[in-house]
This record gives sequence, structure tokens and C-alpha cells, in this order.
Amino acid sequence: MKFGLLYEIEPMRPWGETTVADAFWEALEQVKVAEEVGFSHVFLVEHHFLDQFSVSSSPEVWLSAVAQHTSTIRIGHGSRLLPFKYNNPIRSAEMAAVLDIMSKGRLDFGTARSASAVELEGFGIDPNVTRAQWDEALHMIPKMWTQDEFSWDSPTFQMPPRNVLPKPVQAPHPPIWMSGTQPSSSVVAAERGIGYMHFSVTSTDDLAEQVAEYKRLVADPTDPVGLVTNDQFAAFTMMFCGVDDDDAMRRGYEGVSWYANMVEHTYSSLATIEGATDSSYDWYKQRFADVGGRVREEAEMRANHSMILGGPETCIDEVQWYADQGVDLLLLLVQGGPMEHDHIVDSLRRFGAEVMPKFA
Repeated sequence: MKFGLLYEIEPMRPWGETTVADAFWEALEQVKVAEEVGFSHVFLVEHHFLDQFSVSSSPEVWLSAVAQHTSTIRIGHGSRLLPFKYNNPIRSAEMAAVLDIMSKGRLDFGTARSASAVELEGFGIDPNVTRAQWDEALHMIPKMWTQDEFSWDSPTFQMPPRNVLPKPVQAPHPPIWMSGTQPSSSVVAAERGIGYMHFSVTSTDDLAEQVAEYKRLVADPTDPVGLVTNDQFAAFTMMFCGVDDDDAMRRGYEGVSWYANMVEHTYSSLATIEGATDSSYDWYKQRFADVGGRVREEAEMRANHSMILGGPETCIDEVQWYADQGVDLLLLLVQGGPMEHDHIVDSLRRFGAEVMPKFA
């Protein structure tokens, strides 16, 4: 099993003059350490208007900077929002190609449709078209990367014949991913022959069954979007590795708890979003409708495997659980709310030295 980092960029309020900027620069320093100790990937999401939960509105800019400070870790755009009002498919293809060039062929191209009312309403996006537009853009972008003349004519997107430039470094194109949470999303990814990033911090229900079904379907995708299949299943959770369990709780639990509960608060708005009748959002509505002011406590998060928090032996046990589910890539959030940069670096070094070698 491989290990990666996933960032939201979360400067907890109150903000000082440099709080937001510091969060970006500290994350960059953390990635340099992660590469040094053997992490294979780093992903940065795209979010808008989410205040302290995420200020990562232009991930390609930060990822390009990361590429210049690293040499081996793969650069994950995870995830580019593909509904057309977020990002024109042509611009998504162009951006990804340049990022692949500037990282010397290290780009993993993650995609998503968005599941936050704050973001959808801010861009004037009808929630009932997000899945269809994500899918249409996903079918276009690999063709833009690999064809010298590309055109498209559908009821929702028209483009005359053009050569979309530049082309990516990786041949035939970068690995493609989809992020999601609900069980049906992994099926959608498998049918299109792309990797799946599972937001396991919210739900790990029947994860082994999801992985097995994904692997069965992705072996022979029914609607492949690219020229190559990316048959990887990634799971995402939070991590802090302390000297021992008590040290991890003292230095890491507040940040882990802060993030877990911010997730509930941020996405619960979708349960009541006006006009969201598309059945593909039903799982989210049901999952978050009863959140209200509920706070996720330590026992629930441990039972749900929503955090890897403890000394090295505890972390090994938690990672082993994910390995037993068949996960290919474990993505870890390490920069959560009040977590201090020096503590995050210490945790990364310990995790790399004492936990990761057990899974080499």
C-alpha cells in the first residue's frame, strides 16, 4: 500500500495578518518532509467560499510551486471541479497539461462535481446538472490531451475543431481520478476506468465490499474515458502519529476533532439545498440531514476509522485495517485546524520512520 497526503488548507480563525499565507507555506514544507520519508502522492482539493474549512480555490498554483520544491512525489490535482460554471473543460485540460509539464510528468488528475451548497449556489450552479456535466467534461478532457484536432457538439457544450495545447508530458495522458463518498460513486469511477478517492473520513461502511466491487468492474470498464485505466482505490482519513498514544491525543486530537466536525457542518447544508432533486445527491441528504449540532466524539471516530491517531503501534494497527480492506493508496490529512506546524512535521517523520516501513 502506498501513502499520500491530502490538503484542504485550513487556517483556523481568528486570522492574523499572515495566517492564511502561512497555511500554504507550511503545507509546502510538510510536503517536502513527506517526500523525504517516502510518501508517494500529495493531493490538493479545489474549494470556494468555505472560510476556515478550506481556502484552496486555485490548487494548480500551489501544486506548481510544490513541483518546483520536490522531485519524486506525485502531484495530485484532487479534485478539479468539472461542472462548467466552475471550470471550462478546455481550461481544465490546458491547466492539467501545463502542470504535468512543470512537474516533469508527475501529475495525477483528480476530478469532482462538488457537494456543498455554499459553493454550488455561489457559482449559480444547478445541483441537478453537476453529475452530467462532470461526466461530459471527463469524456472530453482526455481527447483534448491526445488529439491534434478536437471538436464537440452536444446540447450543453459546443466547440469547433481546435488543437488544445500544450499536451501533457505523460503518455498517453496523466492518471485520472474521481473523488466521492457514497457507495455508488466507486461504481461510476470503475465504469469509466479511473481511480477512485473515497472520502472515508465520513463513512467507511462496507469499505472492503466497495473496494472488491470497484476492482471487479474496473478490470473491464464499460464506459472508459481515457486511453489507459487507472485501477487504484484510495481511502482518505486523518492522521497524527505521536511518541505514544497519550502524546498523540495531547498534540493531535484537537485538530482531528476540529476537522471531522467541520466536515459535518460544511456538507450538512446540502440536505436542504433548494432545488436539489437529482437522485445522485440522495445519499448525502440522508447522511447529513440529522447532523444538526451533533459533535463527533473520539469513540465514534475510532469505531469509524475516521482517524489514525496514536503512537506508532496504534497507527500501524489502524493502517493495517485499511490494508485489509484492499486499499491501494491511503491519503492522510495532517493539517487540521489548530494543529501546529512543528508537530505535524514531527508526526510525519515518525510515521515515515516507524509506520510506513511495515507496509513496504
